[in-house]
Amino acid sequence: MSRENDQTIEVYERFGDRYLERNQNDIKNDPKARDNDDKHVLQLKEYLKGLPKDAKIFEVGSAGGRDAKIFQSLGYKNIVVSDVANRFLKLLKEEGFSPIYFNLITDNFLEKYDFIYCWAVLVHFTKNEAKVAIKKMFEALEKYGRLALCVQYRDGVKEDWVDRDGKIGAKRYFSYWTKDELYECMVGAGFRKVIIEAHEGTKSCWLRCYAEK
Repeated sequence: MSRENDQTIEVYERFGDRYLERNQNDIKNDPKARDNDDKHVLQLKEYLKGLPKDAKIFEVGSAGGRDAKIFQSLGYKNIVVSDVANRFLKLLKEEGFSPIYFNLITDNFLEKYDFIYCWAVLVHFTKNEAKVAIKKMFEALEKYGRLALCVQYRDGVKEDWVDRDGKIGAKRYFSYWTKDELYECMVGAGFRKVIIEAHEGTKSCWLRCYAEK
């Protein structure tokens, strides 16, 4: 595991509560953040469209369980909730989940899934780590399985360490992708259908990717 990823995990171990609290406050107090959150729910419904309710779902990096709760509200119960930060695992248990520790870089999937969801996780991976992780997720999907993930884009910037607006209190590592880089990586991993959409968030540009095996 790289120094970049290892040190970023340590930041979440120390300040995970603050990270989640400030995200929630943004949604509560910032109309644009609230609108983006509403659109996010609609986006998840699109990713799950036509997927049977008994489908096996694996969420990589569940943090506070926001998206897992959305999956449940849509009728999906067969969900593996996971994270690499013990701070988040503790919070997930308090929310009523039975999370597992899972490090996408060093751990292997033990079975195959119909849908793997990896939201705002690869932003903290080096490009080489992310490419290996995407291939690993491809291999862990059932035939015709789906993957949804997102990375970030910054014009002319490939990587940096930053604490945006003092959001957490410590700098985290971020890598940045272009659409072409992400598309080539997904196709190279074996995905037959890849859709990438740019979305301007409140703080940065996100590249949302949906792919099918």
